Amino acid sequence: MNIKSIIASLFMLGLLASCAPSINVKHDYDPKVNVRQFSTFRVEADQRRNADPIAGSNLNQRRIADAIEKSMQAKGYKPVVGGEADLVIRFFSDSKDRQQVQSNNTWSPYWMWYNPGYNNVYTRQYEENRVVINVYDARTNDIIWQGWATGQLNQSKKDRNRDVAYRTTVDSIMKQLPESAGSDYSSVKEK
Repeated sequence: MNIKSIIASLFMLGLLASCAPSINVKHDYDPKVNVRQFSTFRVEADQRRNADPIAGSNLNQRRIADAIEKSMQAKGYKPVVGGEADLVIRFFSDSKDRQQVQSNNTWSPYWMWYNPGYNNVYTRQYEENRVVINVYDARTNDIIWQGWATGQLNQSKKDRNRDVAYRTTVDSIMKQLPESAGSDYSSVKEK
């Protein structure tokens, strides 16, 4: 293998690593609902949708529930345990196997003299995780707000980093919910 091939391979590996999927966060809401009327909440896992043995595990459910509770309390909402709450927050997480294919395709007329037909294809297998948080009006059981994130949450081999990954992911989702009981959607700034 000559030096040009080594440099091109290292460059492509770096490019492939930099193109790794990041966390993508989105949200949606019902603009007809007056969110100023809500002040209390209850968090529960959506048991029907948390069937994934890893992403939907009890450990990850606790991580997500704790992060949601902290985020809601920071926004001014009060938790209700065992009673009637204004909002019911249900969440679930799942995962899918994905594959990323990258080709460097550096063939040009000038490469003919150095390395004809030089074209490397790299594939990368990874697990894409999704966290979905649904906020329901407890009286009507209608979704009034929904936020979700997709990306790689379980890529770290250290448990502590997974805690941080789930917490920051939930925080980035919940950032789009109005800041406190008594504010409305217009107070949420698009990031």
